[in-house]
This record gives sequence, structure tokens and C-alpha cells, in this order.
Amino acid sequence: LETMMPPKVLEELQKTGPGSCPPSHHYFRATLVQSDLVGFTRMASSKPPEAVVKAVSDLFGMFDDLADEYGIYKVETVGDAYIAGQAEPPLTLQNYPPNVIRFGLNMVQVTQSWSSRSGESIGVRVGLHTGECIGGIVGIDRQRYHLFGKLIHQLELLESTAPDNRVQASRSCRLAVEKAGVDDAEFEFVERPEPSLLTSKGEVHQYAEVGGQTHLVNLLRPLPRRQQTSGLWRL
Repeated sequence: LETMMPPKVLEELQKTGPGSCPPSHHYFRATLVQSDLVGFTRMASSKPPEAVVKAVSDLFGMFDDLADEYGIYKVETVGDAYIAGQAEPPLTLQNYPPNVIRFGLNMVQVTQSWSSRSGESIGVRVGLHTGECIGGIVGIDRQRYHLFGKLIHQLELLESTAPDNRVQASRSCRLAVEKAGVDDAEFEFVERPEPSLLTSKGEVHQYAEVGGQTHLVNLLRPLPRRQQTSGLWRL
């Protein structure tokens, strides 16, 4: 169970009596990230199973290490998609949106580095979003903590319409980062100029579907590692 739900949620669960409803939570200031590997389907169709599994294990293992560094909770993986983030307790102890941005930017860097070392043509798309969602334990015999709500659907759109090897952030995410305070010389938000958003499959989406105009995040200097923050980010 320790790997299937946040530690504080597990503590709540262990305190509930038999027959009680499992804990659920309403998060008002969640900042989430979703990534998807570019070129993975092509690689999976041309490599033996053990090579495919090792590639995903290597990449997700590096993402897990980054999540530990930045205090990010890994929500789940679905195929080659990786979903994680921060929010108020009990999801995470820290809630600092700039660290979620740093995590997303690092996902791009480590994927490109792995691709270069391995000789595989694999990239990554990353979407980031901030807003409300619900968290709760699902299942009886195999319990797991999941997040639900409109935020999750919009996050998927932000990931699927991000350019290859880029981080796309929603308007609400940019505002949350600015509210939290961050050095302007570290990274910048550049508003997308396209009239609409386009997925890799050619599907067209409007900016209104993700809460307004989105931004690509540009790294301006090397990312700090093991960033420490005190307290919670508050509106």
C-alpha cells in the first residue's frame, strides 16, 4: 500500500474502522503533470518485449528519482504515460508549483539524455495544469489512490497538444507559479501563437477547453536540484 497511495492517506486509512468509507479529499490547489513518450509505439512494434520493458523501466525510474527530489507524488502510470503532481496535504507535504515546472522540464532533459545514450529515437511531451480535483481510494482488495475531475481531462489535453520535447503549461499553472514566486531568470512562459491546439493525431482543440491560452516553458539556465521549500504555497 505504501506505493499505491500518499503516506498521509495511508495513515488515515489505517485509522478507519471496519466497514467505514475510505478517505477522500477535495484539493483546491493541485498542480499536476502528465507526460507521454514520443516514438514509443514505433519502438514497441520493432523491439523484443524485454527491450521495450527495460526502456520504460529506465525512463520511469529516472522520473521516479526526480519526483523524490522535488517532492512530487507519482499518481499513476498508464501505458507510457506518467502522471504526478503536488497539492495540499495529504497528497503531498509541499505544494510549490515552481517545483512541478522544474520536474516537467527535467523529464524532458533526462529523456533526451537517455535517447542519446541508448541510440533510440524517443522523446516526450509534457503538460502541466493547476486547479481543483478530487482524490480518493478506489478498490477493495487492490486499493489505490486516484485523482478525478475536469482537471485530469484538461491535463491530458495539455499533454497531447504539447510539441515534442516541450513542456506546455496552462494559464492557471502560469498564474500559480507567478503567485508562488520564482526567479525570472530560471525559466519563462511563452504564449502559444497558434489559433488552436493540435494533437499528434491531427485532432483540433480550442484553448477554452483547457482554461485559456497556454504557454510553452523555456529553460533559461540549469535547473536547481533537490530544491527545498518551507511551508505550503497559498493563494
